[in-house]
Amino acid sequence: MFSTGFKYFFGVTVLSIVALIMSYALFEKFALSGVAISFLIAVGALLAGLSAFSSDGTTRDANTSTSDLVTQSMWPLVCAIGVVFLVLGLVTSSIVFFGGVVMLLAALSEWMVQAWSERASTDLTQNAAARKRVLNPIEFPVLAAVGLGVVIFSFSRIMLTVDKSTGAILFIVAGALVLIAGVLFAIKPNMKRSVGAAICVLGALGIVAGGVASAVSGEREELVEAAAEGHFSHAECGPEESKYYDKLSEGTLSLRSSVSATVTYQDGELIANIQGLAEPQKSLTVGRSIPTNIIFRNATDGEFRLVAHLGGDKATDKLAEDESHADETCTQLVAAGAEQSLTLKFSKPSSIENVYYLYIAGANEKRIELVVP
Repeated sequence: MFSTGFKYFFGVTVLSIVALIMSYALFEKFALSGVAISFLIAVGALLAGLSAFSSDGTTRDANTSTSDLVTQSMWPLVCAIGVVFLVLGLVTSSIVFFGGVVMLLAALSEWMVQAWSERASTDLTQNAAARKRVLNPIEFPVLAAVGLGVVIFSFSRIMLTVDKSTGAILFIVAGALVLIAGVLFAIKPNMKRSVGAAICVLGALGIVAGGVASAVSGEREELVEAAAEGHFSHAECGPEESKYYDKLSEGTLSLRSSVSATVTYQDGELIANIQGLAEPQKSLTVGRSIPTNIIFRNATDGEFRLVAHLGGDKATDKLAEDESHADETCTQLVAAGAEQSLTLKFSKPSSIENVYYLYIAGANEKRIELVVP
């Protein structure tokens, strides 16, 4: 006859194997979850074997009623919620599915240890102590990490809602409050534990409540605008200064390895200096499907940017007034005497349909042809 402990650990092992198979089928990044579930399978199988070998290591008076040792448990309800999340995750999101797996495994583990502890002896107090010895070393660090994560996330929501000046003030106030609480705990070492716990709980609840309110109200206006416009996700290649793309424009280069050419804008002309060639060139041959690094040096008074036309419907001898439809990338505005790098990669050879060239924004006639074999 199989012991109760063996049944529980065997069930956890089988469920973990099912979770491993489903994770492999559903998750693209399987390595981390696969290793974690594999270790859980190994541990569950080991504990099942030990339980079967030792018959749970329990002895009980035959005259003691089992019902007298059984206490109420909330873990069946948590297991049911985990199963619901597991099923919903199959049709909604992998995050929901993974959350259901974690909740289900955690609830089963708690339920399993509680069932074992209730049969450890005929003394309820000793059974409760046995449960604490097994689970408290795991529960306390996990709960502390989850609580700290909730506090950090809530504080981040607050910082994303208030403006920058108010955020700095909140940081100062929060730091001062932590310092005051630390000093209070230091000068009052005999303070009741309930008072210290109440201070910590009230502080955490205040931050969480502020985070919930901030999440409901949403991020501040400039962050919403930046997310909608994608200021930092695409290059703005016009001759005028861009509020975001040209912010903190670079003027020097620290890495100069694997440079195909140095393009210089000097005396109203755009020329390319290629290593090994003495004369400046008006065309540049670059490889296909490999990154090509080009240095742009501005030797003219004023700020200019180098733009790379990467194909499209613009012909070499025809300039469209509206070039926003072309596939282009560019440097930031480069001041006189400064330089920046530009990395290009071409997937198709140059042709009538795919015309590649470099030019100065606002001076489209100043250009260097790019030849891609």
